[in-house]
Amino acid sequence: MLKGISVIIPAKGRVNYLEKLLEGLVEAKQYTSIPVEIIIVDDSHKEIQSGIKSLCEKFQAGYYYLEGSISEKRNHGTKIAKSSVVLFVDSDCEVHYNLLNEHLRCYNNEEIAGCLGITEFVGKKTWVWSVIEKMPFLRPFQWAETKDYVPWGPCTNISFRKEVIEKTNGFKSVLPPKEGGEDVDLGYRITISGYKICCNSNAKAFHTRETWAKWIQLIERTFRYGRAEYYLMKGHPKNIFLDVPKNTLIFFILMMLSIYKAPINNTLLPVIIPFLWLIITIFIQSSFALKYHLIKGNWKDIVPLFFALVLEWLFEMGTLIECIKKGDLKFLPYRFIYIEDQLLGRWYWGIVKVWGLIISLFILFTILAFVREIT
Repeated sequence: MLKGISVIIPAKGRVNYLEKLLEGLVEAKQYTSIPVEIIIVDDSHKEIQSGIKSLCEKFQAGYYYLEGSISEKRNHGTKIAKSSVVLFVDSDCEVHYNLLNEHLRCYNNEEIAGCLGITEFVGKKTWVWSVIEKMPFLRPFQWAETKDYVPWGPCTNISFRKEVIEKTNGFKSVLPPKEGGEDVDLGYRITISGYKICCNSNAKAFHTRETWAKWIQLIERTFRYGRAEYYLMKGHPKNIFLDVPKNTLIFFILMMLSIYKAPINNTLLPVIIPFLWLIITIFIQSSFALKYHLIKGNWKDIVPLFFALVLEWLFEMGTLIECIKKGDLKFLPYRFIYIEDQLLGRWYWGIVKVWGLIISLFILFTILAFVREIT
């Protein structure tokens, strides 16, 4: 018998968004007969704390201050929660009035440890968002539309049995304070323990695009997620696969050779070569991806797709740097499996990437041969 549901919201600023979220949760409480608890775990600056505390008083939410990472906030919220189910929602989200009921109805047997809902991104579409749409980051937010069960889910709209989170020792802080991959790690630890995370497409939350669609945020997030992949591979070595050569790894090798050659030739021209190769490679891979329909779109999408693949290079660079930093190079040829059907898609992307590498190297050597001839 379920003893209520506790909604845990890690907060830092974003008072306006938080108010909309709390308004929606108060409405959702009216549609369920089971006890509902709202917990805010905040570490905003002092001048902002008073505003969040006022919102908590207005909407009858519990306010708790904890200076720490997102993982630590979620763990603290879970620890103090009085309910048997805990629901994690981000502070820049809004919720459907039936969200709580839809999560609760999924816990119909002890095998179900969690429930993943849909997170729809709403708000103004910018050019940066057209780049984000070409990246794989958004897919997990929509998994509940097409899947019955998943090994993990993003914490914008996912619930768990409190006892299961406690048994698996909660979220592990990997890259504080903002983290990366902590939701993946928790999900896999839960499912490896024999539990299931089901999906419910009727459990809906709405995430604003505004807090995602800024270049600085996107670059920082992409690099951080890349760094986190190293820790996911190290923590879950059974969930990795041998990948095709990464653009980042080849770029790094070319850069080392160029730095070695530059003093010998007494010119900085060799240092330009890796960047020229990278531009050519990503353009070819973008063209192939559109031509063979690996990405939805037409040729007008070539520019946002190009920048999406540049960001993938940055993701890989994060992994590369973390491997080097930790002196753990054995993971460089590998990628982490976030979900099983990723392998099928990666096969086709692998073919595109390999041909892109071959053609770009041929073009680069042709250009270099021509430059030598005229000089």
